[in-house]
Parts: sequence; C-alpha cells; structure tokens
Amino acid sequence: MPAPKRDRPRLPSGYISTAPKGMLSWTAARRILSTAPYLWIATTDADGRPHIVQSWGVWVDGALYFEGSDRTRWARNIARDPRVGFGMQHGDMAVYGEAAGDILRGVDRKLAARIATQYAAKYGRSFKYRPQAEQYEKGPVFRARPEKLIAFDVKKFNTSAARFTF
Repeated sequence: MPAPKRDRPRLPSGYISTAPKGMLSWTAARRILSTAPYLWIATTDADGRPHIVQSWGVWVDGALYFEGSDRTRWARNIARDPRVGFGMQHGDMAVYGEAAGDILRGVDRKLAARIATQYAAKYGRSFKYRPQAEQYEKGPVFRARPEKLIAFDVKKFNTSAARFTF
C-alpha cells in the first residue's frame, strides 16, 4: 500500500503549528495502528444517533480488521451505513479517523492467516488469544479502510499532529 498524503489537520488558528517540522510520519502512525491495544468504533444508528463500542483490532494490509457478531448493533449499523469513525491510543500516541467499513465473509486463506497472526501477536501474550485462520475464512470479520486519519503525540499535539488522506 502506498503511503497516504500527509499534511497538517485543519484546526482553528493557533491550535497547532503550520510548519511541517515535528509532524508524525506515516511509519509512526502505522505503529500506533499496529500496537494500540483497544479500538473504539463509532457507527450511526438508523435514527442518526451515534453508537460507540470498544473492540480489539489489528492493522493488516492497510486496513483495520475487527471481530464480532454480525447481529450486534454496531455491525447492523455498518451493514446499513458503512461510514465508521474510530480511535486508538497507545501510551502518549493516538490516532483517530474516518473509514469505509464492510463485513467480510469467506476471506481468502492468506489474508485470514495474516489476520490471525496479527491477533495472536498483539493479544496472545496478555490475553492468551490465538485465533485460527479458519474463523476468518468463515466470517464474519469486519474491515475499516481508512479515508482520513489524524495521528499525534498527546504531549506534543501542537507540533506532532499530522493528517493522512488516502
């Protein structure tokens, strides 16, 4: 996946530096996406109300993958309206963004193996979670393909904030 376009987020004057010096790199943003233990997923109910849940998630091939039942409220929301907001934080490093979500069934074996490997690497030691690729081959598995991300160091927000557009 090619690196997304990087620039500064558009915020009111004085919030952040407009100079490129100090902006987080795409490598740093990917590290947050790969290591942050908890993913917050925001969807929209049919009546327009926001709905937010916490989940585990992994970054594979330029997308977030997460698990759950397709009968949950958030999954039904994604099926109806694929717009997803999400956020993650690991230590002082944070990322949030907008994505196009979808529900996958019958994921090919290679991708299913990469998803399972990432889950085991990320959650295996702390939570003793080691899923098998077969569960992703059968599905469902949820995917959020980012359209825009903002990543930053919370202690250096004014100089580190970077926007990534896909």
